[in-house]
Amino acid sequence: MRRAVLAVLSLVAIVAGCTSTGGTPGPAATTMGGSTTTRSSAPDGNGMPPISGPELDLSKSGACELLKADQLASHDVTKPGEVTTDAAGETCQWRPQDRVLGTSFSATILENTDGIAGYYENRDDYAEFEEIQVAGYPGFNASKTDLKSGSCTTGVGVADGQGFLVQSIVNDEKLPEYKNPCSVSGAIAETIVGNLKG
Repeated sequence: MRRAVLAVLSLVAIVAGCTSTGGTPGPAATTMGGSTTTRSSAPDGNGMPPISGPELDLSKSGACELLKADQLASHDVTKPGEVTTDAAGETCQWRPQDRVLGTSFSATILENTDGIAGYYENRDDYAEFEEIQVAGYPGFNASKTDLKSGSCTTGVGVADGQGFLVQSIVNDEKLPEYKNPCSVSGAIAETIVGNLKG
């Protein structure tokens, strides 16, 4: 599972090339895509907070079905996503009409890992890893480099052993989202949760 976890997060660095824990921290609010998420303290085990909301089923959707056409259009995406499969599971990659100045993103259904638990367990492998909640579900933002240089991976756990990743790459350095790419991946992740809830 460790190999699958590392393989998925390394995808961000590949695509980009083509175009902190101590004491007993309390919750701290952080804004993500117009909504407020909460950083939470890690309770035990691998450090992943428990899922307290209704469990959501990812098995009924393909990765490219996680977002609707109008939701993609709001991100300047008009063409169908491209499906790939790797060690972690099925990924759908969407690209904006303007590939140079637009924002590309992908969603991965974690079919071959224990949801996002492994990411919490291997958090020390990342330069930055922050615990968050997305629409009431445990999650994280992570990067092999930093979270202020155009790319971010947001993971969300939606049921025991089930979760998904959203990876965003903001290509235009002039956009405010470039220094806060997790606002993009977080907003998309929140939309996906809403779609899964129906």
